[in-house]
Amino acid sequence: KCKFCSFQKQPHENNFWEYSLDEIKFYFEKLPKTIKEIHITGGVHPDRDIFWYIDLIQIIKKIHPQAQIKAFTAIEIHYMCKKAGISIDEGLKLLKQNNLVALAGGGAEILNDDIRKKLCSEKGNSQLWIDTHLKAHKLDIISNATMLYGHIENIEHRIEHMEIIRNIQDKTRGFQAFIPLKFRNKNNYLLYIQELPFIEDIKIFALSRIFFDNIPHIKAYWPMLRKDKSFFLLHVGVDDIDGTIYNSTKIYSMSGSEEQAPNISVEELKKLIIKEKFLPVERDIFYNIIIS
Repeated sequence: KCKFCSFQKQPHENNFWEYSLDEIKFYFEKLPKTIKEIHITGGVHPDRDIFWYIDLIQIIKKIHPQAQIKAFTAIEIHYMCKKAGISIDEGLKLLKQNNLVALAGGGAEILNDDIRKKLCSEKGNSQLWIDTHLKAHKLDIISNATMLYGHIENIEHRIEHMEIIRNIQDKTRGFQAFIPLKFRNKNNYLLYIQELPFIEDIKIFALSRIFFDNIPHIKAYWPMLRKDKSFFLLHVGVDDIDGTIYNSTKIYSMSGSEEQAPNISVEELKKLIIKEKFLPVERDIFYNIIIS
């Protein structure tokens, strides 16, 4: 129900998805065994607590023992723990014991409570996101940090957001990457807001690389930005384009993203990186280089 969300579905609507554990198991059994990282987010589900998600991780890990699992935003963690009647600390410990190695960075949007009330009031205040990542880092669960930009916020809000993240990183060193996420105005409540031109995207990514002297990686999430634009951003400080995605973010194209085919092969990734005169390197979830 966030104002910027372009993919909201109710049970009676087309393209509504609600998979059982058996259906998810069947899906994962069809995926190649070469997958090295599995990223899971899906909003909050009114009937599922943390123990359902622990079962989910166990099923996936049994099918793909070679893959590292990065899953759940701070908002999801908060809800699933509340549903189970346990604290976030307890929940994170349970998830770590069951093979979760990293949290997703989403749900941060803009860490300013006045903006959050107008943009995504149901996601809670800024402190909820901050505290969850602090607790995760304390347990050696790594995470990323995101920023949704180009909507009702202004540049002061962006700087405030980035300073909060940099200060957390000074304390914990738990953020692996910072990911600016561009607001898209198709099919949502903010369609009256004009999207920022690409030159503004360039400035935001360049500023992020300069500002975050303590976060090692800046990621351009290509399904949101488009392939050609994402690879151009390698010239302004981006060093991570993410991976093959394996068509798992098709909701971006269904909700109006410019990138209509959210899928890319390893060979195409390499070719596009080399075209920009950079060296393609495969990494694992911890940014260790994989020699293949």
